[in-house]
Amino acid sequence: MLMAGRMNTARTVAIALIGLVASAAPALAEEGPITHTDQLIVVTPNAPVVINNGPGTQAPGSVAQPAGPATTTNGAPQNEPWSEVSHINGTLVKVGEKSDYVLRYRKTNISTNPIGWMFGIYGVSVSHAVSQHVAIRGDANIVNFEGAEGYEIGASLPIYFRRVYSGPFIEPGFIMRGSKSSWCDSSYDDCGTETMAGPEMLFGWHWSFDSGLNVAFALGAARNLNQEMDESGYSSSEDVTPAGYFRIGYAF
Repeated sequence: MLMAGRMNTARTVAIALIGLVASAAPALAEEGPITHTDQLIVVTPNAPVVINNGPGTQAPGSVAQPAGPATTTNGAPQNEPWSEVSHINGTLVKVGEKSDYVLRYRKTNISTNPIGWMFGIYGVSVSHAVSQHVAIRGDANIVNFEGAEGYEIGASLPIYFRRVYSGPFIEPGFIMRGSKSSWCDSSYDDCGTETMAGPEMLFGWHWSFDSGLNVAFALGAARNLNQEMDESGYSSSEDVTPAGYFRIGYAF
């Protein structure tokens, strides 16, 4: 009797396990294979929220959003129109700094030293880019400062390390200056014009903004090839003189 009871119990357990497996098989067949995704789906009482953890992912069965900066991509509400936000292809950039990322550059730049105009130094400089890194520049200045009258003209070839009108540059060129005293005394031969001409080499930095406005400064030295000797055989001027400029301009 004991042996027959144990066999009946084992038979009952086996039949229950077979029924359980048979009932679960259709559900497993319908689910299909499990695949890995970078999306996390949060189920809420409302519509499900899809959080993309990786680039290029999209919720299964969802409708693709149109390309372009017209929609937000991080799920945050859009509270400013894209036309009022500084961006490049939907990526935010600081106001005035788009030119740091765009290869296109402005060709011509006209500049002057507005501070010099307050002290009697009137000049203008014109630069034109011939490539992405090289420009040609010419400038002319008239000086009427503290009893001295004169002029300065120059031509140079600014070479930019990054891009024209942006960043560091070196500037080889040629400069010519002439000056004389406003209070000359003909009896002492003080009315002559002293001239200086020779090569110059400058090193400077240029800042450009999206509006086309830009600021540049450069410092260096120029060598005087027009030496005049006095009666004792000494030069009346320095062999090497400082050179440089500060200018604010507009490029177009």
